[in-house]
Amino acid sequence: MSTLLAATPLILATLAILLARQSAMRAGGLGLAAASLIAAISPHFALPWDGILAAIIDGLLTTATVAYVLLGGVTLYWVLRTGGALERLGKAAAEAIPDPAQRVLVLVLGVSVFFESATGFGVGIIVTVPLLIALGYSPVRAALMALVGQCAVPWGALAIGTVLGADLSDLSVSETALEAVWLCLPFILLCAFATLHFAEESLGPPAHLIAAAGYSALLAALLWAGSAWVSVELAGCIAGLGVTLAGLLIARLRTGTRADSDGLATAALPLFVLMGTLSLTRLVPEIERWTSNTLLLEIPSHHFSLSLVHHPGFWMLLAAATGIACLRIPANEVRILLPNALRQWMTASLSVAGFICFGHVMLHAGMTDNLAETVAAGAGAAYLFAVPGVGALGGFLTASNAGSNAIFMAFQSTVATRLGLDPVLVAAAQNAAGANITLASPGRIVLAAAVSGLSGEETRLMRPALAIGVAGLLLMLPMLALL
Repeated sequence: MSTLLAATPLILATLAILLARQSAMRAGGLGLAAASLIAAISPHFALPWDGILAAIIDGLLTTATVAYVLLGGVTLYWVLRTGGALERLGKAAAEAIPDPAQRVLVLVLGVSVFFESATGFGVGIIVTVPLLIALGYSPVRAALMALVGQCAVPWGALAIGTVLGADLSDLSVSETALEAVWLCLPFILLCAFATLHFAEESLGPPAHLIAAAGYSALLAALLWAGSAWVSVELAGCIAGLGVTLAGLLIARLRTGTRADSDGLATAALPLFVLMGTLSLTRLVPEIERWTSNTLLLEIPSHHFSLSLVHHPGFWMLLAAATGIACLRIPANEVRILLPNALRQWMTASLSVAGFICFGHVMLHAGMTDNLAETVAAGAGAAYLFAVPGVGALGGFLTASNAGSNAIFMAFQSTVATRLGLDPVLVAAAQNAAGANITLASPGRIVLAAAVSGLSGEETRLMRPALAIGVAGLLLMLPMLALL
């Protein structure tokens, strides 16, 4: 009974979205109410009211970090849309890679992976959705393709989650990342085929199958090579950029076509500013130190800190301001786009807040630990195959493999030691599963819905995304057996 009670907030919130077709905002609020009530009255998960309040405050502070990204991303989207940059970039992509199947694979496995690896926080979704819409795909299909572009999240945000997981389990970050590549390979291939499906490209033609398999293999190979020979932190950027350049080169060799450059530089300048500033602040140590310590907000009692300048949200807002200037958007149109962006941002932020807050209440009250321990006890010697499920629970709740690792990595490592399991394999599975399921997490679903204009219709994205996420977890099981 205690396990069922611990799972109740998660079950209610998920059913509210999948079956009752409620918005993520309402589902998150329902989950928060359920978690708070259980923590207040249940003897198994007793938490005083000040403890519940502290957990909610922790959740709101975490939400602030996510909301900062949402603010920058939604504002940049509206600027690019209003200034006509999206249409121009979409046309350029169509001209550079005329074949639609090749084009979407490059955008999803290349461009999206690069931006997510350089920045994290779902920025790959923010960049990819507008480009796909500009190419003529419906908002739903564009959002779903952008979500499967989260196929390399273990290397997202310069692999911050993988580094954290290795540190918590006292293992080599390189060994953990290399093992994760093999565990993620079937998931990457699944995401490639899902991309073609959502783009309404037939899976029958051999050329499409070869392209999907080829780009998947290239992405995985570059992730492995980057992690082994360069650095885990840069492996995702190297892989995403490599797939993008390979796609452009293949198209050029096959067709000899190139995009019309008229006005392209101006349309792309805001994205170049975003990519350049983020790269400098992540890859140049002196600049990283300066930005990290500038306008730093800290709340020691809640172990919270936020650098207003180093955070990706700041540089997305700078890119948006650059777009307003270089695209010459009139003041009267700016006065229209800013309120639209703020309304969209508020809806998305409140939706994320509910889920993050009830996740923190569950964690503080011991519900999350109860669920993990139940899985471990029930699995026994076969616990290795339960590791992805535990990691996925954390990833689903927090929309972050770093968050999942922070909650469960120490627990997973302890159980692995007691059962005599390979600690590197367990850590890699925890990290990869927590990362892969994020594409179906409420946080990512809300973000994709926000930038595609589908706020309040998250259920249209949740079902197919969750199906892919669960299938990815199942595909990981035979890899665990082989490794």
